[in-house]
Amino acid sequence: MYFYTKVSSANVTPTGRMVYRALLRYANRKTWSCFPSVRTIVNDTGLSERTVRKQIKILVEEELIIKIPRKRENNGNTSNMYFFNWSLSWDNCNYISA
Repeated sequence: MYFYTKVSSANVTPTGRMVYRALLRYANRKTWSCFPSVRTIVNDTGLSERTVRKQIKILVEEELIIKIPRKRENNGNTSNMYFFNWSLSWDNCNYISA
């Protein structure tokens, strides 16, 4: 419930809240992280790919989520990792390794 309250009080449009909720559905309840593809979010919400990407950018700017690009072993792209920001910062995010 905390995350719904946090996004409702942020400067985010209803479309942004829809993307946030779609991400939240995939969240691991221990780490509060998820990695759905943009295509998955598009399919879940019915929004366009461009709109989903724009709303994710806004959610990052509003510091509601942290987005971490991921690569495959062959250096190809894969879905991003998202962390729900409930007082997380880059300094205490244990997932990131050098």
